[in-house]
Amino acid sequence: MIPMRAGPGNLSAVLSGVAANLFLGFSSLFWWELAALPPATLLGYRILLSLATLAVVMAMLDRFRGLGARLTGRVLAIHAAAAGLVVINWGTFIWASIHGHVVESGLGYLIAPFVAIAVGAVAVGDPTSWIRKGALAVIVAAVCVMVQRSGELQHWVYLVIGATWGAYACLKKLTTLDAFSGLLCETVVLAALLALSLAVSATSLRLPAPMADPGLLVLLALCGVVSVLPLWLFSLAAARLRLSVMGLFQFVLPTTQLFVALVFYRQAVSPNTLLCFAVIWIALGVLVAEPVVSRALGARPAA
Repeated sequence: MIPMRAGPGNLSAVLSGVAANLFLGFSSLFWWELAALPPATLLGYRILLSLATLAVVMAMLDRFRGLGARLTGRVLAIHAAAAGLVVINWGTFIWASIHGHVVESGLGYLIAPFVAIAVGAVAVGDPTSWIRKGALAVIVAAVCVMVQRSGELQHWVYLVIGATWGAYACLKKLTTLDAFSGLLCETVVLAALLALSLAVSATSLRLPAPMADPGLLVLLALCGVVSVLPLWLFSLAAARLRLSVMGLFQFVLPTTQLFVALVFYRQAVSPNTLLCFAVIWIALGVLVAEPVVSRALGARPAA
C-alpha cells in the first residue's frame, strides 16, 4: 500500500472528516435546546428543512445535472428503503438527545459498523474473516451483558440506532448516486410521507403559541443546516482519503457522544456500561486494523 502523502489537501480532508463526526456528536446539544417541542414535530421540521437545504446546496454545486437519468427503478427502491431507516434513526436520535440518553445513542453508532458487517454477510454474501467473526462475537456478548446488567440504559435506543445506521450503510453501498443526491431522494420520500401523515393523522407541525423563547425559532430554522453540514464535510473527506483512513473516523462520533453525555448531560453511567463501551471500542479498533493484522499473519483480508 502506498503511504498517504502529507499535504494541505490531505490535512484539510482529515480535518473535514473529524469535524463531520464531532459536529454529529455535539449535535445532541442542539436538539436538547429544542426540547420544548415534541420530537415528532422536530422530526417533521428536520425533514422539510433538510430537503430545502439540500436543494440549495445541490443547485450551488450543479449536482442536479444528469440526476434524472440516474434514477432507475432499482436506485429509487434502494433510497426509498434507506428513507425508512434514516427517519427511524433521526427520530430515535432526537428523542435520545431530548431525554438525556446520549450514552445510548453513542453506543448505537459504535455498534453500527458491526451491524453493517453482519447484514452484508447475510444479505449479500460478503466474505467474513475470522477477525470479523471474533469482533462480532465480542459485540454480541457486550450487548448481552449491558441488557442484563446496565439497568440505567434505555436499551432500545442503541439497538435501534445501531441497526438502522448499520443497515443504512449497507444500502448506501448499493447505490450509484453520490451522498447529496442520495439523501435528496430520501428526503423527498420522507417529505411525501410527512405530507400524507399530516393529512390523515394527528401529526402536526404546529408550534406552541406564543413561543416562550424566540431563539427557538432561530434554532429550528437551522435544522436543515445541522443535517446537511456534516454530510458535506464527510463527502469532502471521502473524496480525498483512503477507506482505511476513513475507518478511523468511526471512533470519533461515539466517543464524542460519550463525552457529551458525561460532561454536559451529567448522565449516570454504571461501571458495567463503561466497561462494555470500552470493549466494543477496542473491538472496533481491531476491525479497523484488520488489513494490517491480516498481512502480519500472512492472510488476505476479507473484501
